[in-house]
Amino acid sequence: MLPRHSLHPSLGRRAARALITVTLTTALAAAGAGAATATPRGPDYEAPQVGDCHQITLAQGGQASETSAPTDCATSHTVRVIAVGHLPDGVQWSQSAAVARAATRACTPALDAALGRPAKVRDSSAYTSLWFIPTKDQRSHGARWIRCDIALYGGSKLVALPTDTTPALDAPPLPDKVARCLTGKALTTTCARTHAWRATGTFTVASKKFPGTKRLNRIATDRCVSRISGNTYRWSYKSPLVWKLGDHVVVCYSKTSS
Repeated sequence: MLPRHSLHPSLGRRAARALITVTLTTALAAAGAGAATATPRGPDYEAPQVGDCHQITLAQGGQASETSAPTDCATSHTVRVIAVGHLPDGVQWSQSAAVARAATRACTPALDAALGRPAKVRDSSAYTSLWFIPTKDQRSHGARWIRCDIALYGGSKLVALPTDTTPALDAPPLPDKVARCLTGKALTTTCARTHAWRATGTFTVASKKFPGTKRLNRIATDRCVSRISGNTYRWSYKSPLVWKLGDHVVVCYSKTSS
């Protein structure tokens, strides 16, 4: 599933997603000579492995659970598991808002660590995190893990990850293959793909508390002017929860085709 940030053409919204990573353990259950191995019931029942790579589509990335088999990371892949978190005690899978908060708290720091660099550089890239929960069957066996993946937006699709190294981002300026642009429909894409807007500047708002969309829009209207070219621009910022985790960056976008 995907995280959220707000995107404004002058005011527009955009859905994003989110991702997580924690190591998991598997156990061997031996019931005598020649016994088969099995994963016991419990929070880590059939949990994914950090470092696993998968080839999935953007539509699959928007599902609650993802069940594709891992692929060889030496071949093309669109996501990689960067963390495996767990649902906090007392939270049930039916509590969607609480699950989303747990996923964001687990996956956001994992993505930050995987990308490296300051928030203003990370937020100027087209990378994102996706998160998934166990299937209904896995949950019935006690699974309470949350899978966090790193992915790279390419507009209406996910594009192949260009690297699996950490940090994934080099020092700026970011190359077009990972730099953040927007399509005409305001979908995040790499600047190497067809686009209508390019991230050309950022600024940080000095407020630990989320200022609210109206105030942020006023601030962006004033401060993005010096960070864009032309007379038309957009801006984006993260959700209140990600803001609370420390990302107070506003990204400004200039109208462009290059």
